[in-house]
Amino acid sequence: MAKPQKLEFHVGHYGDGTGARSIVDEVQYARKFIKRIYEICIANCVPATYYEDKISKNQTQNINNLIAHHNADNNGFIVSGHLNASGSVTNQGIGAEVLYYDQVTVAHKVVDAICNGSGLKNRGAKKRTDLGVLARTYEPAILIEFGFVTSKKDIELMDKHFEAICQGVAKVLAAHIGYTIKIVEQNKKEETKMANSLTSTAKEDLKTLLKTTYQKGILKVDHSEKVGSMTDGEALGLLISVVKRTL
Repeated sequence: MAKPQKLEFHVGHYGDGTGARSIVDEVQYARKFIKRIYEICIANCVPATYYEDKISKNQTQNINNLIAHHNADNNGFIVSGHLNASGSVTNQGIGAEVLYYDQVTVAHKVVDAICNGSGLKNRGAKKRTDLGVLARTYEPAILIEFGFVTSKKDIELMDKHFEAICQGVAKVLAAHIGYTIKIVEQNKKEETKMANSLTSTAKEDLKTLLKTTYQKGILKVDHSEKVGSMTDGEALGLLISVVKRTL
């Protein structure tokens, strides 16, 4: 196959709550990372596409839909965004890894970029021949597991070093198809606004709600002390989880 002409990003699974869920929601976090990496590429004139499956109703449909989406052409390099999960919540770091079918070199470079930029444990690049988006697509592909939804340390490092991770991955992927990434700053004012848009009353109400749902066993982790630093999206995601688990 000729050298890929573009990067084809997609978020794993088919909507919030359809992937792994624990301290955080896999799909929400994967979306945050993949969308930011895509934005950095576009800002640097790197040919790239972004896709989310919003039509599938189950995992089989999702895999088939993703494969069909990417097999509509054969000139791209596929990047699938995910988070991993272990059996139970832990304070210990578990780490990041990148899965591949035959793209071992770039897989190693991507996981090194993630871990060097964040301090996440490096679980390496792992060959997988049983995953549809790696084995049944015409185009070369990698699947990124940014960290574990069940590891408090992983989530802390992903949050703290979010931008460094995204910049590092974007740089490696762009170079893989022959482009160069310059550092693209996020809009800090926008970030601050997102993290503080709740009123003080709303924050107290949310804090009480999260504390109560944790005490009743509805949520496995007490998120109440994190309300002040949550983004709107993170707060909404937790509220959706509470509603779904109490209906």
